Amino acid sequence: PTASTSPKAEEPPKPGAQWRYSSSDDEMTGKPARQASVLSTNTVTFDFPYQGAQHGQLSLRTHPRHGKDVILSIERGQFQCRSYDGCTVLVRFDDGAPQKFSAAGASDNSTETLFIQNYSRFVGAMAKAKTVRISAEVFQQGNPVFEFDVSGFDQEK
Repeated sequence: PTASTSPKAEEPPKPGAQWRYSSSDDEMTGKPARQASVLSTNTVTFDFPYQGAQHGQLSLRTHPRHGKDVILSIERGQFQCRSYDGCTVLVRFDDGAPQKFSAAGASDNSTETLFIQNYSRFVGAMAKAKTVRISAEVFQQGNPVFEFDVSGFDQEK
């Protein structure tokens, strides 16, 4: 007779396993630049020419020369947020009321990235939340909502 094996129960993911942490030395200062990133749990689909499902990415960056940044990026598309006049995004932490945050486009004028202002306010609220939803205007695509599982974020990394 052949031996049967019982199916192995899958272990639940560890809290915070969705976060990706990286660190590199800034060549000008020799000090570390650190980043934590998480992909959205949902996808959005845009019309031509940016069609296809895509995730948003939320990144928190601490850089010795550039300071602290909250960065929202998409794979394809154009955020309607210029580096010189900025914009407003809506952010909702768990089931709280949506909050307005000022944001600015990238200084290199790339349209797939925006910088959400007030790092301390954002990270302070995010540290108490499990879910963050961010809505930002995308050219000819409305204001899609990206949802992020931010549980288990480790500020020390």
